[in-house]
Amino acid sequence: MGLLDGLGRHLGGVLAPLFDEGILHRIGPDDVASDTPVRARRDGIREASEEPGLPGRLVRMTVLTPGSPPNPDDEITLAGIRHRIVAVETDPAGSHALIQGRPL
Repeated sequence: MGLLDGLGRHLGGVLAPLFDEGILHRIGPDDVASDTPVRARRDGIREASEEPGLPGRLVRMTVLTPGSPPNPDDEITLAGIRHRIVAVETDPAGSHALIQGRPL
């Protein structure tokens, strides 16, 4: 996987100018957050009516991963709106993660 790791970091660097600035809030022990700058892009928004039983909007984003990918305990701020991450899909090469979040 070493080859894919290097490729993922290279692709992330090439694609970074196409993404907006954001902040990944990694929630650690005792609910203490550490903030990490990231590059991200919002891919779409779905209303709650499309997801039975789930309140609010579901926002899909692509995040260039800074080291380890985000997890569902984390939060992300993009375009001044903070979102709780509810699902994460990672790229095998490690260049990005596809996340779904709900605005707080």
